[in-house]
Amino acid sequence: MRDILICTVGTSLKNNISGQNESPLYSLLMADNARGVALELLKHSPEDRLNGAEINSIHSIIAGKRLDRLDNLIFLVSDTPDGSLTGRILSQVYENPRNAERFESVSVKTIDGLTDQDVKRFRNDGLRNLVRLIGQQARLHGSERIVINATGGYKAQISFAGMIGQALEIPVCYLFERFSEVIELPPQPVSLDLAFWLDHVELFFDLEDGIESDGPFNQPDERFATILDTVQVEKRWLTILSPTGQLFHESLRHRFTLSSSTILPPDSGIKPEHKKIRYEDDNRGKHKGLEIFLNKVRESPFVKEIYTHYYNPSLNVPIRFRKSTKDPRHQLEGIFSNAGATTKFDIITTAQNSRQMQACIAELNDSFAA
Repeated sequence: MRDILICTVGTSLKNNISGQNESPLYSLLMADNARGVALELLKHSPEDRLNGAEINSIHSIIAGKRLDRLDNLIFLVSDTPDGSLTGRILSQVYENPRNAERFESVSVKTIDGLTDQDVKRFRNDGLRNLVRLIGQQARLHGSERIVINATGGYKAQISFAGMIGQALEIPVCYLFERFSEVIELPPQPVSLDLAFWLDHVELFFDLEDGIESDGPFNQPDERFATILDTVQVEKRWLTILSPTGQLFHESLRHRFTLSSSTILPPDSGIKPEHKKIRYEDDNRGKHKGLEIFLNKVRESPFVKEIYTHYYNPSLNVPIRFRKSTKDPRHQLEGIFSNAGATTKFDIITTAQNSRQMQACIAELNDSFAA
């Protein structure tokens, strides 16, 4: 059942109203009165071009029965004053009980960095964050529930929304300016190598947040050259996934989720509450939230035993899972950080080869990494 619509947002609504100097809409818009604009728009047919690309295309999607229910509408707006205002107007339109096409829940999410005032920020931050936002919604709700409306917004924004939708197997709709009905974009051939992603999965999660170093990043595989961005600030280097790299990462996370049951090692056969957790660094009870976190980790079927081996009360790092230096074939290392403290622990698993171990690392990072 598809009941969630993600809609990219542009400025056609604002531009249309700005050309209506004698209309009540114009004065309401100039006063930043989002609710007043919404109430005026509801007096018009949703097919009226004055309403802008978003309202026109949403109406066409609903009329074409591309959604089974109108449960959740998510507007993705640019990081600009115009984006914020348009998002507030559209939210008021689709929350209003007078609207026959009202959704049960409406939210507006700003895509940080998606601004035409800074080209580098648009490319390096805005497009990456667009991909991340759509990927987060797919993981949160399930891609099988979502439809993407990529009609509104910057051309690059529309293009990336379309690509991630297709990579995550989400229908992507678009309303061309002269068309009266939306079309579903045809699938594009995308070459995505799950084995490459699994081989370097812990690195992909680190690169998503960025890796700082004293010199240029040492790429473990030449294929990373096409999916990374590097910025040098004074004598430090920051290497991070490019927008295309973020798209690759989100797509492979989705593909892994669909096929993980065929890659992960067998169930340990031990009930979670019977799996041992040993605190070998004598920090039991010292690290807030650690016991709850480890209890959740041991619920993973492939986990057999957990033991902590490092505690620092004044270190804050991302939560991660990676190869263990002690026994990389059967064990992996986890890092839990909370309340300014960090604990490292090893997990003994049922993995029988390196591919199964990489799958365990992928599964745990996908579930717990922050």
